[in-house]
Amino acid sequence: NTYGGFATLVCCCFVFVITIGLFNVISAIFVESTMVAAMALESSKRRARLADKKLWCTRLTTLIRRLLEVSPEHAIPEKMSDCIEDLYAVDLPGNIIAEFIKDPEAIQALDDLEIDQEDHEHLSDILDPDNSGSVGLFEFCDGLRRLRGNPRRSDIVSVDLMVRSIQKRIVGMEGMLRTVVESQPIRAYC
Repeated sequence: NTYGGFATLVCCCFVFVITIGLFNVISAIFVESTMVAAMALESSKRRARLADKKLWCTRLTTLIRRLLEVSPEHAIPEKMSDCIEDLYAVDLPGNIIAEFIKDPEAIQALDDLEIDQEDHEHLSDILDPDNSGSVGLFEFCDGLRRLRGNPRRSDIVSVDLMVRSIQKRIVGMEGMLRTVVESQPIRAYC
């Protein structure tokens, strides 16, 4: 009564806005901390899956067996550990890998290893470092190991350093070639 109805209304609106604003801030902090905890838990689970040796070994064995089944030139060994040298020498043409990638069991094994599904159909190109058209079984296994999980900054830095090293070698070779060409006498051909 002392300040009137308008002042009471302004005071009520002020308290209401402050209360709702404070509630929203508290809710936002709670949601943010919950999201951070969920992301940390997911990251921890992913690291554990990527470090799981049993998962890696069983899925890789499945993939190798499926590859050998698709390949007409190779027999499937009863026990792979008995013929490691033979498996090391296996060279698989790109078309065999392209056919193998259509197998549901192979797709499931690649998914279990967290190899991006967009990379599945391009595995023969991705895993062929020398563009020979074929992939050795060792290259296949090593490439799959590197493809697991999310791309990391270290992957990009590693490629950048390799490219720089190649550039330095090419510049050195260019200098040596220039020296050889310049040291040759000029011959006139008639």
